[in-house]
Amino acid sequence: MANLRRQQYYYFFFLTIYILTGVGALILGNVWLSQSAAGGAPREAVISREIEQAGTIIGGVVVGTAVFGLVGGAAPIKLKVILTSFVFMLIGAMLAELGLGGVIWFKTLRMRSLYQSQWPTWPDTLKIAFQDMTSLTGYGQCCGYTQFTDVVLSGACADPNQQFDGCEEKVSAFADGYLRKLFTSLFGFTIVNVFLFVSAIILILIRNDEERYIRIRNKEGRTYTNVI
Repeated sequence: MANLRRQQYYYFFFLTIYILTGVGALILGNVWLSQSAAGGAPREAVISREIEQAGTIIGGVVVGTAVFGLVGGAAPIKLKVILTSFVFMLIGAMLAELGLGGVIWFKTLRMRSLYQSQWPTWPDTLKIAFQDMTSLTGYGQCCGYTQFTDVVLSGACADPNQQFDGCEEKVSAFADGYLRKLFTSLFGFTIVNVFLFVSAIILILIRNDEERYIRIRNKEGRTYTNVI
């Protein structure tokens, strides 16, 4: 029983981190979706609404499956079915996170061609946000995607006596930084899931040994009170 209790502590430690990743994804996804509805944020050019929705759904799935993990982990001997079901749900959550991370990573491989084709379709507010962006280190004022191409005549770009480079490099640098942080976080979540998965499997194995011990004790006529 002592081994089972000790393993439960490890299990709940990783389960807590798992829950926090889900809550974080859920909150961040909802914030981004609400900001996207307002429009004009440079992030909208990098992360599509579909990706934001997928991240929010995955966060909800993680939190939802964690309920099964909490219930099954609290009473692994009595509720083995729930604990085992959680393991399969955890595998599904890992695959979903890996899939979304893969989609985001793939976008980093074709950023220049992707955003060159998308720039003409962006609203002027989004183009202006990139043209006037000064928060990105090493990149100042720019106009259009490539020089003199689809320029929004606003601010410094409206001055005919001023000439600035296109925003291609700035857009690519902004997108690369954003996307790398995202898929790195998702793959980091997956590492947490792997530790939780291993911890859950060990808990099930110890639980099976404990159940066999209970059966032997019962056959010998000795009473055994099982509270978990």
